[in-house]
Amino acid sequence: MQTKKIELFLFFLLLFTGIFIVYTYGFLIKSNGDNIEHIHTSWLIWQKNIPYRDFFQHHNPLIWYMFSPIVAFFINDVKIFFIFNVISVVAFLLVILFEAKILLQNGLKKNTVLIFSLITLSSFSILCSMDYRPDTFMYLFFFIGIFYWFEYNKKANLKDIVISFLCFFLSFMCSQKILLNLALIGGILLYEVFIKKIKKQDFAFGIVLPCMLLLLFFTYLYVNDALIIYLKSNYYFNSYVPTIFENQRISMPPLMYYEFYIFVPLGLLGALFFLFKGNFSEKILSLLFLEEICLRAFYFSAFLHYNVLLLMLSIMIAVIYLDRVISYKKILFCMSLLCIFFAIYYNYIKTYIPEYARKDFKANYEFAFKNTNHCDYVINGYYSVYNIKSKNPGFYSILLGQIDVLGEKLGIAPKSNLNELILQYMPKIIFGGVYWDTYEEDRGRMVPVHFVDRDILKTYYDNAAHGNLYILKPKYQKHKCRYNGKRWEYED
Repeated sequence: MQTKKIELFLFFLLLFTGIFIVYTYGFLIKSNGDNIEHIHTSWLIWQKNIPYRDFFQHHNPLIWYMFSPIVAFFINDVKIFFIFNVISVVAFLLVILFEAKILLQNGLKKNTVLIFSLITLSSFSILCSMDYRPDTFMYLFFFIGIFYWFEYNKKANLKDIVISFLCFFLSFMCSQKILLNLALIGGILLYEVFIKKIKKQDFAFGIVLPCMLLLLFFTYLYVNDALIIYLKSNYYFNSYVPTIFENQRISMPPLMYYEFYIFVPLGLLGALFFLFKGNFSEKILSLLFLEEICLRAFYFSAFLHYNVLLLMLSIMIAVIYLDRVISYKKILFCMSLLCIFFAIYYNYIKTYIPEYARKDFKANYEFAFKNTNHCDYVINGYYSVYNIKSKNPGFYSILLGQIDVLGEKLGIAPKSNLNELILQYMPKIIFGGVYWDTYEEDRGRMVPVHFVDRDILKTYYDNAAHGNLYILKPKYQKHKCRYNGKRWEYED
């Protein structure tokens, strides 16, 4: 009876926390460059553009195609900004669900799993990285794949290994970041085949669908003249990205992301323990965790969201480890609740209060959204992305001064002459400041890449009162935007 009451209390606390998180991180928080970039990419695809060939991108494309109908439905509604925030938060809730299922699968009690779910759901560090970007969906498919892999190892059901391999493939199709983690899993799977823990015919059946889908994807790119540029943009280009961000590499996050300094050490203790005394799933989670520590410490981690998988794995391992080695469960339960209540309060003071205070703040992307239509062109700004529904005059539309500089060096496409583009297309909104070489700027050297001619600004543009945003003067603006069956064009 007492256990049921505790479960009910934890469930309602989880429900309250979930509602608070969805509202705070879904509705209050404003979108950022990543959000706008990926929503805009889905819109370009809906307009029948081919990624990589028709515009620059260096991510895998699954979420763009998956959400392009939703983008198209809300493309003229300003609510699109928080709709995709909510979608991302819901995806994170599903990540927690499958992590919890893995813990239940490993024999943990419901109370412990609810505690784990609350700790993860209220993690300030993870929530600050759950903007709408491919990573969240990459994690979702990754943990679904792990869950069904472990199911296969328990039941030897062919369906489970097929679902597992498919989800690992979908995780990769969201983002290439997961490749090194999948390489470790692939090695373990081959070892399982070698020791006959996995039947050879089941393994063969499992890899058929991912191989067919990958072949189909490469065929689609090849037929549309995008295969070579996809390989250059997604692998050759990305291999140079760590060099760009060398000066802001994160080995451990700032102290305000306090969970790393609690759970990563606990996770490390647990991982070392499980390598010797753990069951199969505990060993696998520990190996993945140790690999993540090495990747984050020695390879590349420029932003907080690169560290999220490490933190999620460390929380999982820490909870299993503490449940295994601590005899005084009531003390552990009370300490966990204190941790959870502090985390909720920390989210309240660090995110809810400041975001609520600025909930009516109009950012550059909202300004651009309300002052442009589908026929307009927009030149995105230096260190900002604010175009969702308008056209891009050049091949590179994001992070000009960084993306286009590296892209030109690697032979992907030459960077544009912004002044020529402005005179040719008369973009409705432009960033009128200096576009610095961000690689050089990060190293203390100010080297301009683009500079919009002052005479062009004076002749054709008015200052938009949003930093260095400029808007086309009314006398140069066109009217009556129409879709002619092939593209959006002005009638006049």
